[in-house]
Amino acid sequence: MKNTGIIRKIDDLGRIVLPKELRNSLNINSGDDFEITIDNKKIILEKFSKLDSFEDIIKKYINCFYVSENSKLFITINDRIINYNDEKVTNIISKLIKLRKIYMNNKTDKIIISDNLNLNGKVIIYPIVINSDLLGSIIYIFNEDINNAMDKCKIFYNIFKNIIVNK
Repeated sequence: MKNTGIIRKIDDLGRIVLPKELRNSLNINSGDDFEITIDNKKIILEKFSKLDSFEDIIKKYINCFYVSENSKLFITINDRIINYNDEKVTNIISKLIKLRKIYMNNKTDKIIISDNLNLNGKVIIYPIVINSDLLGSIIYIFNEDINNAMDKCKIFYNIFKNIIVNK
């Protein structure tokens, strides 16, 4: 375990403020859920994602879809690309996801998704928001018509939403 040297007091309501630098480096945002566990006399806080428990199921569904050589489908949870070695998305992609809006670029450009994932094509970033919780995103790189690509993203979104809501 890494010691940060940070010491904080607990207020009357039992709250502890996490320093901004720590929140930024660990990608902790207001409203994020945390799981609290105890290990001996240590309190452990871990960022919680509803999608994490469905990760294996989502990977199986992704593998079922035929995606041509000119198209790639990636799913993110907490800035990790779950079907690409759990790599972390770039800060730019992370910011686009956190806007909670569908992002579309209809021009064929170089898209830098992570340190080791650079692709050419058009892109749709489709946030997965369920019950006002941002759970992750669908990143679809394509060279087809944008309307067809958007229809596919809607299908992917509805499948993932049904997995989560119906389990």
